Amino acid sequence: MKRTYQPSKLVRKRRHGFRKRMSTQDGRNVMSARRRKGRSKISA
Repeated sequence: MKRTYQPSKLVRKRRHGFRKRMSTQDGRNVMSARRRKGRSKISA
């Protein structure tokens, strides 16, 4: 059986990266919430 997590840096960036987050209003809200919380990494 194949495991569920098959890592790919490119797919990770495209799905959860900074530019994808900034492309929608909801994504921008996520980013601002993470900044407010003081996350060391705000996106993938």
